[in-house]
Amino acid sequence: MDYIEITTPKALAHTLRSNTACASPTINGLKLRLPKEPSTPSRQLRPGPASPGKAVQFPSTPSRVRPPLTPRASPSKLQFHPNDVPVTPSKRATQPLSPRKGGSGLIDVPTAIKLPGVLPAHLVPCLRLQKRAILGALKSSQSSEVIDDEDPLSTNSTAYTQLHNLLHGTTTRGEGNSCLLLGPRGSGKTSLIEQTIKELPGEPIVLRLSGHTQHNDRLALREVARQLSQQTGKSFLRDMEEEVNNTEEDPNPFIDPGPTISIPPPSHLPALISILPTLSRPTVVILDAFDLFAHHARQSLLYCLLDTVQSCKVGQGNNGLAVVGITTRIDTINLLEKRVKSRFSGRMIRTAPPSDLLSWINISRRLLNTPVDGSSEWGTLWTFAVHAFLEDRKVVDTIRDTFALTRDIRMLKQLLTAIVTNLRTTSPFPTASHISAAVSAQRLRQKFSNLQALSYPSICLLVAAMHAYSAGHDVITFEMLYDAFREEFRASSAAPIQIEGGSIGMARCSRESFEELVGAHMLTSVVAPSPNVAPEFVRYRCLVDRGAVKQAVTVMGQTNVKKWLNKAT
Repeated sequence: MDYIEITTPKALAHTLRSNTACASPTINGLKLRLPKEPSTPSRQLRPGPASPGKAVQFPSTPSRVRPPLTPRASPSKLQFHPNDVPVTPSKRATQPLSPRKGGSGLIDVPTAIKLPGVLPAHLVPCLRLQKRAILGALKSSQSSEVIDDEDPLSTNSTAYTQLHNLLHGTTTRGEGNSCLLLGPRGSGKTSLIEQTIKELPGEPIVLRLSGHTQHNDRLALREVARQLSQQTGKSFLRDMEEEVNNTEEDPNPFIDPGPTISIPPPSHLPALISILPTLSRPTVVILDAFDLFAHHARQSLLYCLLDTVQSCKVGQGNNGLAVVGITTRIDTINLLEKRVKSRFSGRMIRTAPPSDLLSWINISRRLLNTPVDGSSEWGTLWTFAVHAFLEDRKVVDTIRDTFALTRDIRMLKQLLTAIVTNLRTTSPFPTASHISAAVSAQRLRQKFSNLQALSYPSICLLVAAMHAYSAGHDVITFEMLYDAFREEFRASSAAPIQIEGGSIGMARCSRESFEELVGAHMLTSVVAPSPNVAPEFVRYRCLVDRGAVKQAVTVMGQTNVKKWLNKAT
């Protein structure tokens, strides 16, 4: 008769203690698999036909008995059930946008791709399309580069919301609004307003004026009339031009005949501005360099615009009018006259450039990954190349150095433009050398880039000049430098080490080396030449800074000169 033996935790512990001398514990001839640490089993036991003389364990809480330290059994002797194998959920092969904490998202990046050194012939058209698309994205003014979609509380995102609500009220409800868009250069003011106008319902009439071009009210009036006639198909200066032409004198016979442009008088300015709300569509006036318009005589243009905006009310049957000023001066509001300031709403919207390095990297990734209609092979290669380029430590360090100097997004565009234009079939993908060359071309060149080509005595005289400058002597003479060099020469010649019977000290210096520095304009005279002063006592000033001298000494590789330079504190 078959029987089933039920093993309780207490009996199991007793059996384990009795089998400690064995390689693995057994119960009734069966090898056991002990868990690494006691835990309540979570799997249900599958009941099945029990064999005679074999024990079946029911789920129960195992006793807290430390299992014996036994050698692991060979894999062939272990019996696994399919349900006993832990299953690890598959993870999506994604990588963050940046190696730093706070990446803005996940992108699919191929993990193992070998980029070709020379582009195959069938992918050359794809490279041209990619370059053309990236250069087009760099040239266009898109607010997506300055608006952080992932951070709705950023400065530019808040400015975009405020400006959009303001202009939306003008175009939909016929409101009269005015505001001042304030921010540093390169913070995205122009991109912000262009993107906002593009997303407005309908097609409002947009008048763009610049304080750099229209430097008086007469030129501004002429430009307003020209843009109005271009967008509406009507002429608003016909009567004005006839009135001006009637007052003209006889033509000058010494002037070549040709097309002339008559500029109406400023007295017609209020009449032209007052018809803006009566047009068939809403009107948006953009005043770039708003602070320069404040320097116009009597500020007539600003007064007429803001007075018309203030008189534009909802429900009067007129279309809306909005005046948006763009400036970088924070004190622009103080430049307005009292009558102009009283008609200005006082609404100021601020913008700011990207505040962290990650924003620059994300903008670079977005611009370089501009989509094109090409083969899938090229898309995979280019995506991986851009990802590897922006993850390179040298590239990140170069971008960080540029970001520390300026946060102007236009500088980043210039670097990316130089990188894209230098892509060739022999070097089709961006690398760290490309961005290094682009940065070197954008930064200021050294004033004296040929210091490494100077002779040994000339370098020693420059080091002596650094010592004189550290001692507080801005003006030097040849005798001062020669005395400092002679003392160091004696100290180095007195060294106990000799090679082939000669000292390892410094070489001698001569007057010709000093004249070489004067001829290279590295030393400039501070007084006019005089026959009463000996040449060795003429006073000079050194124009080479310490950093350039240190770099030249490092390239030269003379240990004694390097030690001497380090003594100058």
